[in-house]
Amino acid sequence: MNIFTIDVPLCKDFGRILKKMNKNVTFLEDPLNQSHLFKDSTELMKSLFILPLHISKDSWQETSLFALAESHEIPILFIYKRALGMETPPALPEKTFYETMAVPADSAEVRIKLNSLKNISMQLFSAKMKGQELEKIRQKSARSLRIAKGIQLSNLPLSINNEDIEVKGLSLPSSELSGDLFYWTEVDDRIYGFIMIDVCGKGIHTALINMSIRTLMPDLFKRVKDPIFITEELDKHMRDLFQGVNRENKNHARFTAFIAYMNTKDRHIEYVNYGFPSAFLYSPSTNQILNLNEGATPSGLIPELPIKKIVFHYEPGSRFIIYTDGLSKTPTPSAFDRSDNIKKEFIENIHLDTNELLQELLVSRMRHSVINDDICIIAGTLF
Repeated sequence: MNIFTIDVPLCKDFGRILKKMNKNVTFLEDPLNQSHLFKDSTELMKSLFILPLHISKDSWQETSLFALAESHEIPILFIYKRALGMETPPALPEKTFYETMAVPADSAEVRIKLNSLKNISMQLFSAKMKGQELEKIRQKSARSLRIAKGIQLSNLPLSINNEDIEVKGLSLPSSELSGDLFYWTEVDDRIYGFIMIDVCGKGIHTALINMSIRTLMPDLFKRVKDPIFITEELDKHMRDLFQGVNRENKNHARFTAFIAYMNTKDRHIEYVNYGFPSAFLYSPSTNQILNLNEGATPSGLIPELPIKKIVFHYEPGSRFIIYTDGLSKTPTPSAFDRSDNIKKEFIENIHLDTNELLQELLVSRMRHSVINDDICIIAGTLF
């Protein structure tokens, strides 16, 4: 153990005793400028400071060594001479461990104190190193999550605004990564495919599934061109992803989805609601809201249940919103479905432009209660 002290009478006398015991004692003349002697991590583990218990504020050497012990968390052995009516020490360490010992002391007591402090020093060093390693892991994980989040956000589709259709989306993950996904594309002349998916569960696995599904979208929408077949393809993809996974974890192989094709030439929409919250479509001539949950199919709960597709015509000027249940459901214990509120807010804010409408729906949800689930919203107008 490397023992550091200063050249004051009490410490000097004690240092002579330690040297007779073959202990390595270094007297510091300028502790601040000599701190390189114990800054090395391996030296910290083997270091100990000796200081008078009653540190003089006028002694810059004593106060400097005390401050260094606190900053580097080096244990201190405070020594003092027994006296009647001893004063309380003006300051004791808050960040590092210390022991006190009256001097003169016999060699057995000194050895016990030094061994105790040596063990404590090693434990403190070990805990510090573990803490630093954990912090490195945390920072590395946080950096990886930020990169992954950037990749997810960069894969969101660009807004569309032309003479046939305007559509914009909003994504708010509950944590760094999201298990919710939306995508749209023009699959043919004036025909647009839309999808919103909510991967069941929370965690990194939902984000991995999210990105796995996202890679399928461009080809799948242009190749299949039917919301029923797309739903079936996605269901098969999920089963393939979880092949070989134990039965308990296969409970995570579920998703809900809203899939639609909007033909702006003939002004008709066909959609599948696969266990999703009701989307809404506003008809300007009647000032009414159409619930797009007809034929909703529970997602994978009843495998033999046929998937239903709904087809209908829309009026020019119709507006629509599609959203995941993070917008409509609130946390327990006051959990309830806000779908009716969303429907009401949609019609109350139908005059807003699409960006403002998206923000109003999100802010309303934020006002209601804490958000503990991913939120995705698509809003658009059909001209």
